[in-house]
Amino acid sequence: EALMSKAFLSIIMADERKGSKSGSTTVHRKRVDVDDIIRGLGCYARRAYRMSPSSFNELHDKLEPALTAKFSVNKRGKKKRGTTNGHTPTKLRLSAAIRYFAGGKVYDIMSSHGMGRTSVYESIWGVVDVVNEHPDLSFNNLGAEIPSHEEQKDVAKGFKKMSGARFSKVVMAIDGMLIWTTKPSRKACRAMNCGEIMFHCYRKDKFGLVLLAACDDRAKFRWADISNPGRASDYLSYVHS
Repeated sequence: EALMSKAFLSIIMADERKGSKSGSTTVHRKRVDVDDIIRGLGCYARRAYRMSPSSFNELHDKLEPALTAKFSVNKRGKKKRGTTNGHTPTKLRLSAAIRYFAGGKVYDIMSSHGMGRTSVYESIWGVVDVVNEHPDLSFNNLGAEIPSHEEQKDVAKGFKKMSGARFSKVVMAIDGMLIWTTKPSRKACRAMNCGEIMFHCYRKDKFGLVLLAACDDRAKFRWADISNPGRASDYLSYVHS
């Protein structure tokens, strides 16, 4: 699963690197205040971020210490020096990441946030690392893969109250979707020991990965898996998750 995730990330990064030119001149950019971006979007802010401005601010307050630590050092673990356009605020980095995962294009995010392409990608995957490592954002207590037996009993009671048929043994509601990707390269497929055609979903005529996610009676996500290629059915993806 870890190998497939890394290979999937390399597919995206390799695709976006196409067309980049070495020796390009430095572009001077003016960082944009996130509050100004949200005000400019007006009533469309929630749609653009897939969350309300208040939820975004709450998320940033929770992640700010970890984001500051994440982006204050370089890949070698050394403290970063000032850049031509100045340091990028953590709130701007979080905004770029949220907008990207909400469907925004990298080049549009560059323009609206006053960031370079590299900074946008650093923000995206840096935020992913911070969210995955934050204990308060874990699906379950103590980072458990699924809810404990005691929690499952409480969830089952919640589902029973919601069920017209009074089902009493339901502990999670699960569904799947196809996460679209570009066609993987042969090199990436060899690394995953999986042919290119396995990533193609015939029903949607798209390449991608199968995302399975399960929630409890309060619609809180408690489990997820994205380790199977797009051709796999939801059932097979669950069995091999």
